[in-house]
Amino acid sequence: MYLGEFRNRVALQTLGGSIDAGGGTSTTWSTETTVWGKVENLSGGENMFADQVRETGNYRFTIRYYSSLTTKYRLYYRSKAFDITNIKILDEGKERYQEILATEGVSFGN
Repeated sequence: MYLGEFRNRVALQTLGGSIDAGGGTSTTWSTETTVWGKVENLSGGENMFADQVRETGNYRFTIRYYSSLTTKYRLYYRSKAFDITNIKILDEGKERYQEILATEGVSFGN
């Protein structure tokens, strides 16, 4: 893995919430940090959702190891949100890099 491959800025976002004066809740995504990463498009397609055609894409992001990253985070890259489906530590034991599989176009709302 060459650091020169890490040329894309990727935001790691967490879901937060608040309670308003009326007792209602609102949730928002906020950027915890921004990292350099390698982004690869693995596949794409279209699905039907609520009687509408929706484009989806599967991507692989490789970043330097970030210890608190879980599947409850989402990635934000080039004005698009990606839901994390899997996180794999590369070079187990050395914890240098993480490979993240993520889906664009579907919101799970973790």
